[in-house]
Amino acid sequence: MASFILDPIAVLTTFKAVVLEGVEVVFIVIAVGAAGDLLVPASIGAAVAGILVIILGLTLHRPLARVPENALKFAVGVLISAFGIFWIGEGLGLHWPGNDFAIVGMVALLLITALGAVRLVRNPSA
Repeated sequence: MASFILDPIAVLTTFKAVVLEGVEVVFIVIAVGAAGDLLVPASIGAAVAGILVIILGLTLHRPLARVPENALKFAVGVLISAFGIFWIGEGLGLHWPGNDFAIVGMVALLLITALGAVRLVRNPSA
């Protein structure tokens, strides 16, 4: 069995990131709950989401460990970009065709664009 060495800096960094995300969730729950007297449903939703993330993390840890890190970052970047564009439009008062399903179209468009850009960068003569 390989020896296991605990890196205190990595542990502290991870702990701080998790605490920051937890505080962010608390602020979101309070903001949503206070807006319409929905604190209990927002809290239940946050708790269910937290439990679901833990279950998914335990279930998908090994399969996701086999996915190359760059591919995972690429996919996450496409998804975050699509949601960001959608929410900016929502904030500006745009009405998306298909409402929330417009995100799927944005993901497809961004994925095609990003894959094209990767191909262009890897092979500039093409």
